[in-house]
Amino acid sequence: MQSRLLIPIVLILLLIDAPARAEEESLRSVRQLTNEIYRLSLDMITHGSEGHHHEIVSYGQEMIRRSEALIQEVESSPSPKIKEKKETLLTSINATLNKAKEAVRLGEAEKTDPALDASRKASFRAKQLRQQIQSLK
Repeated sequence: MQSRLLIPIVLILLLIDAPARAEEESLRSVRQLTNEIYRLSLDMITHGSEGHHHEIVSYGQEMIRRSEALIQEVESSPSPKIKEKKETLLTSINATLNKAKEAVRLGEAEKTDPALDASRKASFRAKQLRQQIQSLK
């Protein structure tokens, strides 16, 4: 008799807890992507300052892919914290994305110094974005 009563109670508790877990997982995914974008921007600067324009391109392309994934994640996030700041976050992500694209374009043209400068700007934007995401609690 007790097991018959226990199963529906457990199922109800799981159904109640599932949306909270989805929100938490979404926020964790956004934070992880933001940290990866920031790390990639630092790698662009590190290798670009050594004169490796091809490294700026490769890390920049990966940064662009992660930024596009972050846009998708923010747009589809069920988290009320993210929904509240959605427009601000998307603006910051797009600014970071544009700077990364500029760095890649200049790196592909083998203009190392301008590409490095654009990488620094992309890194600054990525750092600001990371701080915005970390402030969501």
